[in-house]
Amino acid sequence: MVAAATILESPDGLCKRKIAGLIQSDIPPFHELKAYPGPLEAAYACGLVNAWKDQALLAVQEINTLSQMTEIPATTAISELLKFAKTWGASTYLASKIVFAGQFFKINEKAQQELAAISQIIGHSEDQALHYVMLENLDPKFSIFIVAQRRANVFNDHIAGDFRRFYSLSDLVATPVSNEDCGPFLLRAVCSSFIDTIRALWIVVNLKDRLPAVYSAIERNLDDDILKLLLLSHDEISALKTPNLLSTTKETDDPLSESGRSLLLWRQSAAFLEFPSLCRYRNDIDCVVGYRLVSSLLPKPPCWTGKRFDSLDTLKKPNSRFELSAHNSENVGLDTFYRTYLFLRFIQDPINLSLLSSEDVLQIFDSTMRLETLLLEPELKTMHLNASDEARALISVLALSLYRNKSSDPDIDFDFRESLVKFIITNFDGSIPKFIDNLAPSSSEVANYILSSLDEVTLQKMYQIVKSPVEAENARREILTSIGHRLNKIEYIVEAQAIETRAKVAKLKSYFDASRMFVDSIAMKKWLGSNPSSYTELYKELLPTLTTHVDSSEKAPALTQKSASRETVELPDKDIYLVERIAKEAFREFCINNEFGIESYLGRRIRHNTLHGVMTQSVDTVLQMSEFSPIIKGTPFGEALKIWQRGFNIFIERMRREFLQFRTDSRPNALFNSDIDTSDTVTKRNLQQLVNTLNVSAPEMLNELIVTFCWGQIGPQLESASSYIRVKMMQQMTQQLDQALQRFNGPEELKVKSALENAITSVFAQVASWFQAPQTGFVPASIVEICNIVDLEAGRQSTPTKVIGDRQNVKYFGLSVHRLYDCLAVLLGNAFKHGRPDSDVAVKVTTAPVQTTKLHALDITVRSSLPTKDAEKCIDRVRAALGFSETGSDMVSEGFSGIKKVKFITRLNEGLSTVKLHVDGNDIEVSFRLKAEVVDEENNY
Repeated sequence: MVAAATILESPDGLCKRKIAGLIQSDIPPFHELKAYPGPLEAAYACGLVNAWKDQALLAVQEINTLSQMTEIPATTAISELLKFAKTWGASTYLASKIVFAGQFFKINEKAQQELAAISQIIGHSEDQALHYVMLENLDPKFSIFIVAQRRANVFNDHIAGDFRRFYSLSDLVATPVSNEDCGPFLLRAVCSSFIDTIRALWIVVNLKDRLPAVYSAIERNLDDDILKLLLLSHDEISALKTPNLLSTTKETDDPLSESGRSLLLWRQSAAFLEFPSLCRYRNDIDCVVGYRLVSSLLPKPPCWTGKRFDSLDTLKKPNSRFELSAHNSENVGLDTFYRTYLFLRFIQDPINLSLLSSEDVLQIFDSTMRLETLLLEPELKTMHLNASDEARALISVLALSLYRNKSSDPDIDFDFRESLVKFIITNFDGSIPKFIDNLAPSSSEVANYILSSLDEVTLQKMYQIVKSPVEAENARREILTSIGHRLNKIEYIVEAQAIETRAKVAKLKSYFDASRMFVDSIAMKKWLGSNPSSYTELYKELLPTLTTHVDSSEKAPALTQKSASRETVELPDKDIYLVERIAKEAFREFCINNEFGIESYLGRRIRHNTLHGVMTQSVDTVLQMSEFSPIIKGTPFGEALKIWQRGFNIFIERMRREFLQFRTDSRPNALFNSDIDTSDTVTKRNLQQLVNTLNVSAPEMLNELIVTFCWGQIGPQLESASSYIRVKMMQQMTQQLDQALQRFNGPEELKVKSALENAITSVFAQVASWFQAPQTGFVPASIVEICNIVDLEAGRQSTPTKVIGDRQNVKYFGLSVHRLYDCLAVLLGNAFKHGRPDSDVAVKVTTAPVQTTKLHALDITVRSSLPTKDAEKCIDRVRAALGFSETGSDMVSEGFSGIKKVKFITRLNEGLSTVKLHVDGNDIEVSFRLKAEVVDEENNY
């Protein structure tokens, strides 16, 4: 292997290897090579390094220098990074250092300029992917568990059994977790850059007692001078004090935050693996947690490589401050992540599981994190089998949460669901709210398991205790409300009320049309909010900024003239890159997410045999007609029909497996594609529309607008699929029928053939209709229609609300309808309750289209007359409500309702509350302003 590397990788080698002056686009995001065992790959890496001896000696020295960048002034450290970049150019190693410096150093203007110079040297503007990969890996703003899940979903079909082929996946597990993993680990480094190859060898040296065979190969094959310098540098760094990587991080009181010390150190250590102590700590966690992040990509269940742990008493210790020096000792201070690491080691011995009481299980679930992501299915099944009845119910909740996250088949959780149903029937008379109250979740983590497990889809499948979709909605709302009050979480109360709002608005139109394409847009918007990427977070920082509205001129007189103003930011080309990345990731989830995406729709159609039943029913009806029986049964014509029918059934199976799928390398004929081609004309138009709309929107509307973009993007694919099914597939089947029956031309035979051709045309037209007129889960509605709903609920059909103003019949779309309903329901409800009984209530609407977008800016005023006796009291109450905060915990205790609710909704939409009060005698006007999506009449969404 050394000789091979010399032939291929030397200065005059066949590969024409470039080791310095690289830009980020020179580093391939993936490779297609097959990894050899660790010792052989180590020999190849040594051959590469030996071929560039002088450069290798310099690189080891400079890596040694950069390893100490936290111990010198930030400006000096960044100057060293600039010097390194000028010499070597881009590498994943340098990218990790740049991100660490940018995120955790206090940087002055000079250092900022040097960072910009580094970006220019390494070609950041041309290819930003590597930078964002490292940013997501190191920055605690991004959940590493969500990042890992998203990347695994994206690359699942492309890794060919080796997740390290992609640097975005390989860097999630920054150290090799076994001898078998060493080969792919070293090959990834060789494919990345010369600098990354040296760092990979350095990591193996730091782990030489854990990887003895691979280290021996390095000793045998690495040039003596290079090896001597590498070991000397290793010893020098070992003698240094381990850098305090957490000195700039903020402490948090939230035990479930991903800002815990042990988790932060695990993530940030990836930029300083030259230090043996940090490298070994990273490796310990990688062996237990890291490989679980990519477990879905492994060709077989991973072999356990972590250390044994059996101390239940240690697991049950209260939280305290984690210190690296106490790692793996009995007196280590536990935070939530470190306890999770220990628990995953603890459960490797099934005997340990049998020791857990239900109280222990609840305590551990309360004080660990992300078990639904980290537990492997065999481990969960073992826990479920070995648990007591009471503990098994709680484990069932966790199991449901795990399968909601991991499985492509929503029915695979059947056993756990049934176990939970039986427990609730036996112990709580089938009452889900009683079960939730009994669990009494005292932590957000257990609450999260419950809420992610018992969604409406799962509740509807608990047939014995949930009898209808309406009951499922009510149960979900009660669960959210109960946990929201228990944990003082306003977001749960908001979601509970959103379910009620959805049901009320849906009176205008059926919420779910089962005969057409469906994506749960509400669930998708929620998912986008819970799973932000680095592109999303950074882009939100670039969206238009809002000045704070201050009611009192004495508090901030300089701002009063700018109250509620907005700066419009024109996006440069480099930031349009972020929009494209956000759109690509979101569109993929829109297409293939198993919970809310088009894939879930296709799965229901396919898994439950709707496709087969629909396509065979009409044909079977023709063949079973009594008038055709004499000419079919026992005749050559009948045998020919059987042959054709077998071919027809085979074609239906092809449709299921090959055509009604999303395109992958193994499914090249699939009709749908989850990838976005940014050079496509329609895509360019949709992206530009998105950018134009984002330019004038608050950050809170980003996810909503992304959902709209996805519907615009999938439209042409739906039309193409519908046409292909209705025309080409139908023609193919009728041609096969002609060929099968070409010998039979009698009048009765032709009659059968004609009936079959009609049936074929009908069934293909029906299947094609599934992919037309997308239904999004939202109901379009005008202001007049929304007011009609509120009047109906208040019993005011005889004295309906008067709607005046321009464009009052324009239909709005998406969550905009829900926001408008919520705001109008509050203000009209107040007007009905407190207004003079004999007076009219009027809604004035003023709208202004926002140029180059599908948005309207609406100013809506609700006007009513107050009784003379109580007018002043009502006005004072409204003024008081406008003066209180709408984001405090009082909204949980006092209720998510009234003026505060309208303030809360408009703040989410506009960036600040837009609710205003105007009084004219006994007449009172309460107004608000927000932006709303207008229905696209062309596409009906």
